[in-house]
Amino acid sequence: MYLIDGQPSQSAGISLRAYPQGDILNAIFQTHDLVDGRLALSEVMFREFDSEVEFLMDGLRENRLAKQGWTIDREFRGNDTFQAMVGGSEGQYRIDIAAGTLLVILSTAIELCALEEGSTTAGLANQYRPGENSIYCLFPGVQEPEEAGFEALGLALDACLLLYFHELAHAINGHCDYRPKNDDEARALESDADFNAGTMFGVWVWHLPATYRKPKSEEDMYRRLIRASFLLGTLLKAMSARSTEYHHPTNRIRTFLGGGVFAFDSLGKSTKFDDVKAGDDYWEQKIMSCCASIKDALGRSTLKAFQGTEIDIEEDRHQMEKVTAQVLNRLKDGPLMKFKLKI
Repeated sequence: MYLIDGQPSQSAGISLRAYPQGDILNAIFQTHDLVDGRLALSEVMFREFDSEVEFLMDGLRENRLAKQGWTIDREFRGNDTFQAMVGGSEGQYRIDIAAGTLLVILSTAIELCALEEGSTTAGLANQYRPGENSIYCLFPGVQEPEEAGFEALGLALDACLLLYFHELAHAINGHCDYRPKNDDEARALESDADFNAGTMFGVWVWHLPATYRKPKSEEDMYRRLIRASFLLGTLLKAMSARSTEYHHPTNRIRTFLGGGVFAFDSLGKSTKFDDVKAGDDYWEQKIMSCCASIKDALGRSTLKAFQGTEIDIEEDRHQMEKVTAQVLNRLKDGPLMKFKLKI
């Protein structure tokens, strides 16, 4: 079974032999006029993401997949939509990512980072005309690649990694081999993939091949995970044909972060608390402090229509805690057990 995150498309697009560059990018993004600095920036995004994923997948294949006779392949698809999918069965899977996914994430990251207080890229804050937004109009104000800023590029790469880990988590936790019976079960699978994606981020981001991409500290890792979770959750809620199966971005942060904390806890490195409430309060404060600036930027951006109300968020959180968690526990203790990758 294929699990699809993002937009529906008329065509999946051709399978690309490698990450797209130059003329191939322009053939895919024909309506976006990717030239000069905008084309160069797009090439950097694909090159960096592909390098990071291939490096991390080499380790996973050697240490986990090969020992169980599993394969998880990946391909870029030649269309300009925001879409990632994973499919297959019985240990043989493939993750497909539409080329548009990377540039939509980059474009929205550039806009939000430019709108944050004290941003060094504030000149890009007002690059859109009325009726345009950063999902459908890709960074029109960028003249040179460096104008986008390292913060935006890093945020975009983190969100793309998190999306890839989300698809990977679907495969290794047996989700592709199970057909959900209703929206509650579909949301449970999404929540499980979020948690495990957060765990992968918390473990693997320290081993990224480029030194500038490794976290400077545990605090830096959590900040990056929280911000990437917010950006990715916002885009998935805004763009997906399965939007009703997703929890609110603010609440998905808690799940992604929970996975990251679990990764550190497993290594004996996480912060310890005297009781559960103290721990919950600490992480809620962490989310608030790391998200305040980017949430404020979203409210002033071309994507402001996609932010939720406090009532929406609270009702969704209740659904997550009272329904999704219980359904997920039932699935993990039941049908998913026989499909997941054995440790």
